[in-house]
Amino acid sequence: MKKMDLERNELIYNLYFKDKLTVSEISKKVNLSISQISRILSRSALYQQEKANRKKENHKKHNEQAKEIMRKKRNKKRMEEKAIMDKLHRQATMELSYFNPISKVAIRKNCSSAYSYNTERKRFELKKDLAYSSDMPKIIKY
Repeated sequence: MKKMDLERNELIYNLYFKDKLTVSEISKKVNLSISQISRILSRSALYQQEKANRKKENHKKHNEQAKEIMRKKRNKKRMEEKAIMDKLHRQATMELSYFNPISKVAIRKNCSSAYSYNTERKRFELKKDLAYSSDMPKIIKY
């Protein structure tokens, strides 16, 4: 082998084993094809072990990234559900507060067992056999 080839091979080994560059990064720096770099590296006894170690590290990184993506997705869903619940809570609070008159729809929702739907007239009617206050609407139309 020529002295120049030995220096080039030594540079490739240093870039791969010490600097932890990939084969494609080395090929760009040294201006050789990926297959030539791979052929030079495969002559080294340490190459297969280093390749296996990098594969394990990449697998661990991939798993951590997948976990992080799922964590973010769950948090986003949790936040969306919380926003919906907060909105429903505020709406229920406003409907049941003393400051605003309660709507007929809210009464029907909160007293659903007190009303039955009349399909002929397309409306909810207060059941006759119940005791109720005088301010309860007897008919609720949508």
